[in-house]
Amino acid sequence: MRAALAASALLLAACALRRPEPAPAAQLELAATALQRGRVEEAQELVAALRRRQPTYTAAAEWSSVLAEMLWNDDEAVREQMAAIRNARTAGFEAVEVQALRGRLGDLLFQVGRWGECSSPLLAGALGADAERRRAFATIAYGLPFVRKPVGPLLTEQRLLAGDMPEFLCGAGDRVRPFAIDTGTSMTTVSRSFAAELGIRDPQPAGSALDAAGRSLAIEVGALPRFAIGDVELGAVPVLVVDDEALRLRDLFGGPERVPRGVLGLDLLAAFRFTIDPERGSVQLELPRGLPVGESVQCLRAEGRCLVPVHVEGVRMWFVLDTGASHSSLSGLGLDALPGGPGRAVPSFRRVRTVGGALVAVREVRDLVVRCSDVRFQGVTLPVVARGESPQFPVHGVLGIDLLARCRVTLDRGRARIQAVR
Repeated sequence: MRAALAASALLLAACALRRPEPAPAAQLELAATALQRGRVEEAQELVAALRRRQPTYTAAAEWSSVLAEMLWNDDEAVREQMAAIRNARTAGFEAVEVQALRGRLGDLLFQVGRWGECSSPLLAGALGADAERRRAFATIAYGLPFVRKPVGPLLTEQRLLAGDMPEFLCGAGDRVRPFAIDTGTSMTTVSRSFAAELGIRDPQPAGSALDAAGRSLAIEVGALPRFAIGDVELGAVPVLVVDDEALRLRDLFGGPERVPRGVLGLDLLAAFRFTIDPERGSVQLELPRGLPVGESVQCLRAEGRCLVPVHVEGVRMWFVLDTGASHSSLSGLGLDALPGGPGRAVPSFRRVRTVGGALVAVREVRDLVVRCSDVRFQGVTLPVVARGESPQFPVHGVLGIDLLARCRVTLDRGRARIQAVR
């Protein structure tokens, strides 16, 4: 009898320790909360577990697609979004809900250069706030190659032009013009005057996008024919077209006196392994093959920006990897996350560029230790700059060219290796 009672007590204790799994919607809320706090690994585990347990649950498949996109697993992101569409149709979702899912599939296909497949889902999902942008992208896609396929050498090295930012010569038809490397821009962008010079075809109004400070600006999308990055031919590629003044305002701190008229964004840069090497004064482009896990860090793609894990005073934060920003900085969220929080900030008089002229950044945090990948910066001063906050994922700051210019930076399939060179 005593043995039976002991066994029963052990069974009850085990049952008490085994918590019931939350309902599917509640588990996704937990995943959303984890993402909002920058804990992407936790969100990934929660969604993956729900995906295994509920393979026909539409929201789990879509969340799985969102996380795959964030982790640069483009093929998986497309597959999971297709699964979400199938699940929605099987479950009898309203037509407008299925169309919204198809619209996101079109966005993914356009982003990864599968242009021959993207027009139909983009047009199906041209609803509400996304209507103008998706119709414009669908229209441009008809004049692009079926799939983006670089043609040329397996490795090319191009000389960086003299200046304060990484810039090199690219080809556009029979013209050769300088383009800046801007890892803080989601899509290759040119000024309106440059677009006319390059012969960009049929630019279409595409709604609006956010600039570096989170402000909205009007954009168009067009096709740039016969584009080449160094020795690599890409054929026709899509580009955003913005007012000349908008490109001048892309760097909050003003940047170099000579403002670039065209910038290579993540859409094209992510098609390569690229390395910016200040010692050699060059940029190297190779076919992507990935970086070893032990020698690199996992980046995230959030709202078109490349985020890298940065440890500031021992706290993991997520900074935009931005070769187009002249100065590194902290956001309000980053300041709050620091040990000591806002009490660490002291008055400063840095000017931050805005549409109306200049805004004085009145706070900065001094003498910080900043570590990212293989590099450790000491005695760093970071101004605190207000930026548009994302409801999905925190952005704690920006890693700009003032720090990156001291490093060899390699980005390949969503992993980054940053090594000190001087």
